[in-house]
Amino acid sequence: MGILQKLFAFFNSDTKAINEQRINPATPDRIATFDDAEKYFKAFGLFQYFESIKPSVRPKIDIELTPIEEKDIAIGSSKVGGRPDLSPGINWPKTNEEIPLSFIAQLNCEEISKFDDSGLLPKSGQLSFFYSADQDAWGFDPKDRDKFCVLYNNSVSGFRRENFPAELPEEGIYIANSVAFSNALSFPDGGNEAVAELLADKDSDSYYDLAAGGENQVFGYAGQIQGEMEPECQLVTNGLYCGDSTGYTDPRAGKLKEGAKDWLLLLQIGSEDEKTAMMWGDSGRLYFWIRKQDLAAERFDKSWCILQCC
Repeated sequence: MGILQKLFAFFNSDTKAINEQRINPATPDRIATFDDAEKYFKAFGLFQYFESIKPSVRPKIDIELTPIEEKDIAIGSSKVGGRPDLSPGINWPKTNEEIPLSFIAQLNCEEISKFDDSGLLPKSGQLSFFYSADQDAWGFDPKDRDKFCVLYNNSVSGFRRENFPAELPEEGIYIANSVAFSNALSFPDGGNEAVAELLADKDSDSYYDLAAGGENQVFGYAGQIQGEMEPECQLVTNGLYCGDSTGYTDPRAGKLKEGAKDWLLLLQIGSEDEKTAMMWGDSGRLYFWIRKQDLAAERFDKSWCILQCC
């Protein structure tokens, strides 16, 4: 079975709800099963669209954060913020100018893979995410590759908890949070071309509320703020500048965009100032992307990062 087929195969099976939910149209925090989704579509007055949108639904892993004392998080466990746990021989990542990156999150693959219905994530080891402390990389410039990184180690044996570099500014240090993973369904938002053509104008706002999802997740549709990012990832990682129209109008862009479908959302982290002290621009989100081929090959060094805000 191919990797793309694996990603969507679980849609054809009967998935039991992780938790019972009371359907409240005002707070669709997490939709875990298609039975739940059907109830939400009815509650939002959108049931006439359910069967048409259902084939486009994707799996995702939601991440719930809880601020916690760092000493209470075991070394090698999944967390957001705080100090990273790194393997021997791996130093704190820096830019080409030797400026330390901010530590964003680490995902223990053994922990999170239990929720990975697609089977795409490694079953062991750890993923660590870093991003510019100055937030000066928005994802549209190929020259910004050194301003973020995703590290992968296939084992957590011998990990050590790193101290913050003296050069790391205070605003680039975030509060430690433990994480809880849960399975959920992810819906294309109202900006999706197929969905936009399907919805009546009067139903657009209701569908936007239903499809919004949470702040923090792995896989699924990104909670986009400034439009889809897959084409930008594809063009920028192939050397085209997308800070203006030049990359999109480049003669190579048309052919390259065919590969936009290969990009998957590896991690989305939102602005939760009270929990994490993370504020991405003006209440924005930070997104790490990877091509499905690179994910299968565990080439996390080929990930790309985009920041979007209002």
